Amino acid sequence: MALTPEQKSLAVHRFQRAEDTLKEAKDELSRKNFRLAVNRAYYSVFYAMRAFLATVDKDSSKHSGVLSIFNQYFINTGIVSDVSVKAIQSLMDMRHEGDYQDFIEITEEEAKGSVEAAEMAIAVMRDAMKSLVEI
Repeated sequence: MALTPEQKSLAVHRFQRAEDTLKEAKDELSRKNFRLAVNRAYYSVFYAMRAFLATVDKDSSKHSGVLSIFNQYFINTGIVSDVSVKAIQSLMDMRHEGDYQDFIEITEEEAKGSVEAAEMAIAVMRDAMKSLVEI
């Protein structure tokens, strides 16, 4: 697939944002700020998905829409075959609970699990992105 310079630039920018946000998740985990670690872990994957969407001129104003388009164009086609919608949805749900539910307590184990899941997803997505653009 031939990308325009604009698509490539946007994809690279968004993927770098994903990488930076994953680092933030790890930093917050080390500070024992578990709610924020979960938030940043999810957003790292969200930004990476949006990087892929840039390569096909797609986007959505809703998180569920981004996941749906990513699933359609990249998971179902095998371009990003080792990332599951279920794992991303789990990150999304945990982030949503931490951000919006009163009195929610995110445990260290839950935060570690979220950061590890995001690390694995980003690693797989990085390899797939390299086949689309040079990052």
